[in-house]
Amino acid sequence: MMKEIVFKGRTGILMENGVLRVIVLPELGGKVASIYHKEKGFEFLFQNKEDVYRKPSLYADFAQYDASGFDDCFPTIDSSIVKYKDQDVTYPDHGEIWSAEFNYFMNGQALFLSYTSKILPYTYQKDISLGDDTLHLNYAITNFGDEPIKCIWALHCLLNCYEDMEIIFPPSTTEVVNVSSGLLGAEGTIHPFPVTRTVDGRSYRLDRVWPANSGICCKYYLSHRIENGICGVYYPASDLRLNIRYDPEVLPYLGFWVTAGGYRGDYNCALEPCNGFYDSIDKAERERKLYSLEPGTTLKFSVKLTVS
Repeated sequence: MMKEIVFKGRTGILMENGVLRVIVLPELGGKVASIYHKEKGFEFLFQNKEDVYRKPSLYADFAQYDASGFDDCFPTIDSSIVKYKDQDVTYPDHGEIWSAEFNYFMNGQALFLSYTSKILPYTYQKDISLGDDTLHLNYAITNFGDEPIKCIWALHCLLNCYEDMEIIFPPSTTEVVNVSSGLLGAEGTIHPFPVTRTVDGRSYRLDRVWPANSGICCKYYLSHRIENGICGVYYPASDLRLNIRYDPEVLPYLGFWVTAGGYRGDYNCALEPCNGFYDSIDKAERERKLYSLEPGTTLKFSVKLTVS
């Protein structure tokens, strides 16, 4: 079943079957606002703490809005200034897409969303459908200009944290690199996986989360390209798993964000498959790990979120 609803003051698209109930918000970048397991009564996605979704402008500060659910970050995560046709173009904080109002239509069991950029010559399309236990997302980003577009695409799926949850990294993971100064030391510090030490000497499991209200937040990336495009989380108390599957040739890097009260008091985490290392255009270019969308070409890829 698929139908229009109103969800926290915004037009939403409800997708529902015997296992899952999913809500998508076309006005907010096609945000997946909810993935709810009906039998277990379990919400996977971190929820908007306000009663309504406020509509951000193009250059809004991401932290001043809901910071919830599953957004797409494109063409950057961190705000960046990029040369395009010898002009400085400012890429918004967390990209342009999360604040964009998408055109949409429903056809059969799929929702089709599209948007034309206001800052660069590209179109952004995605279609979303719900299988028995899987949310399918197919993307097509087209450069209709005559110069390359430097860009990063990152999945920004904020999941609810529970103290006993397990983070499932690709099996080849052996070390991570810290990209935010603080708990894990200076930016660029390498840590063995899965157990390391914090700057104050405490043992820290990189595949677990801290208790709520610990007052910490951190972000790290796998230090190497991904060979197996699968990651996820497991919630023992509910015996539920969410797996994220994607093409590692298209999204070869993987970041992980967690806040246990250290960011806005929130308790959430996000596995972030992406095509640039890491976060800003400048940093990715300096690391020589930046994607360029060539003129007249389309970047196509799929992401699948499966519950079990």
